[in-house]
Amino acid sequence: MQHALLIINPHSRNGSQAEVLDEAVRLLESSGFEVSVCESESEAHLVSLIEEYDREDGIVIIGGGDGTISSALETLHNCQRTLAIFPMGTANDLARSLGVPDDLLAAAQVISDDRREHISLARINNEHFFVNVAHVGLGVDVTRELTSDSKKFFGVFAYLGAFFKAIKRNKSFKVDIQTEDWQCSTRVIHLAIGNGRFYGGGNIVDQRSTLLEGKLNLFFIKPQRWWQLLMLGPKLRNGAMDTTDRIVRKASDKFSIQTSRPKSLEADGEFKTKTPVEFKVIPNAIEVIVGDMPTATSGTD
Repeated sequence: MQHALLIINPHSRNGSQAEVLDEAVRLLESSGFEVSVCESESEAHLVSLIEEYDREDGIVIIGGGDGTISSALETLHNCQRTLAIFPMGTANDLARSLGVPDDLLAAAQVISDDRREHISLARINNEHFFVNVAHVGLGVDVTRELTSDSKKFFGVFAYLGAFFKAIKRNKSFKVDIQTEDWQCSTRVIHLAIGNGRFYGGGNIVDQRSTLLEGKLNLFFIKPQRWWQLLMLGPKLRNGAMDTTDRIVRKASDKFSIQTSRPKSLEADGEFKTKTPVEFKVIPNAIEVIVGDMPTATSGTD
């Protein structure tokens, strides 16, 4: 019998999810898993639960959103633990990138099917891990506009409302970007570096991006009027626009980012540090249980 440690973020669970969560656990048990269920009281407690898990053949299931999972990445990597997900957040972008359905019973079936892949992680300044995307500029403003109440009541639509509020400020800044074979100095209003495929409630970083390719995908948006940004919205959401005079895209395994003044950088929805920053990808960093993962040529799901 295989063992699973299920760690629940109690702030992600609501009343309606509680019953379904119990059903999902029973489904795992009926398919041959012994499941130990814990609630994480804090990020430090989450980390300690993973570090103290002593079943060599066991898997760690995290029940929560992208922020909860992101806070566990370094420990999962260091302990070389297999990760599975019960998506219980608002955006659940990592689950999308892994092909794990939002429905908890369907997610439990994915775990029972036990298809495994090794995915990449990204690292900032050799200290902060992330799995989805890191932002400077407009993306940080969007996150600041989000509240727990808005995400609770409006779900992924809260991201759209936050975006409309953030573009009103639409302030540009100078950025210098370097890779091993490319450099660029320009003014931008938004810069993002993606490791995964999805961010911000289902937006696609780049149609070519997956968690298996071992590349980081950067794009930045040059200064433009708010109505021009709105017109770009559908193409930005689908990640389908190649480099133009308004959006620039680049893939690499390392990026160096400097700004004219220190700018806040957020990754997976959490503040990490300020610029200047160095990014690098860690291929095949952790093993995960996956569903039907989107391919590099597929559109939105």
